[in-house]
Amino acid sequence: MWNIKMTVTEYGGPEMLQAVQEPLRAPDADEVRVKVQSAGVALADIMRREGLYPMSPEVPFVPGYDAVGMVDAVGAGVEQYAVGDRVAVFFNGTGGYASHVYARMDEVVPIPAAIDATEAAACMLNYVTAYQMLHRIANVSEGERILIHGASGGVGTALLNLGRLAKLEMYGTASGAKHQVVAAYGALPIDYQADDFVEVLASIAPEGMAAVFDPIGGSNWERSMRTLGSNGRFVGYGYTSVLEQGHNNNWVKDWTGVAARGTTESGNPVHMYSITALKKERLDWFREDVQAVMSLLEAGKIHPLISHRIPLQEAAYAQNLLQESRSVGKIILVGEV
Repeated sequence: MWNIKMTVTEYGGPEMLQAVQEPLRAPDADEVRVKVQSAGVALADIMRREGLYPMSPEVPFVPGYDAVGMVDAVGAGVEQYAVGDRVAVFFNGTGGYASHVYARMDEVVPIPAAIDATEAAACMLNYVTAYQMLHRIANVSEGERILIHGASGGVGTALLNLGRLAKLEMYGTASGAKHQVVAAYGALPIDYQADDFVEVLASIAPEGMAAVFDPIGGSNWERSMRTLGSNGRFVGYGYTSVLEQGHNNNWVKDWTGVAARGTTESGNPVHMYSITALKKERLDWFREDVQAVMSLLEAGKIHPLISHRIPLQEAAYAQNLLQESRSVGKIILVGEV
């Protein structure tokens, strides 16, 4: 039996992602082996592939935050899980793009057997991120106004879905071609290519935003902060502008600078969110929030928007779709059943 691992062999473009086979091994003590049914694709995977992520892993490495599948072997001392259990695995940014993954107990959460593996994978990174930013970080309340950047993407649509459940008034930036997606969640779309979102919001919502969720970074952060109301909270959770051609890779300095400052020039609180950092700090929150999201999924209250289901060995194509903004919602890699 072989494990197929989609491996970044050198920093660079999608062609650097190659299938590497190695023999399956038995799991170590306190470890489970999971046959992967679905794994998520994220922009941070691309940043790591290009060597743009802080402390990017040394090549060769396997990208991927998350995987959903069935336990097919357990190591000594594992009592929480048995062969045949449905689980999700959440890594610290590397490991998910494989036909089988090995995970420690702090990386594994149980998933109801009735939930579709693809939908579960679409929720692990994106919906848990959105849920934590809304309810752990920004602490939103019914009726508050929020601005979501990249609203047609994986986390963006998760924020829209969960924001609608929380009865928020929502505004979302997206290209004109994707406005229908944003509007379908009850949000007002803003064309970031044709309009200045700061001016648009000043005109239609002069009281300002209660919260802004910004994965773009750079000058966009400062402009987002200008849309906040007197009690508004800024949440930064990425720096996707680093993927633009010709961008100066100073994003770590930007991130740490804004985080250290802690407030906007007007005194509004600033939060820099990382799901992996918060999981390390509060594993109890992570487990609670995964279960909250999966309960909503099982009850049919959330519906992750899945753009493409792509075979694992076509991971390079999947990353290319995401990098070129040719997807709406989440791209999922599908393993062999």
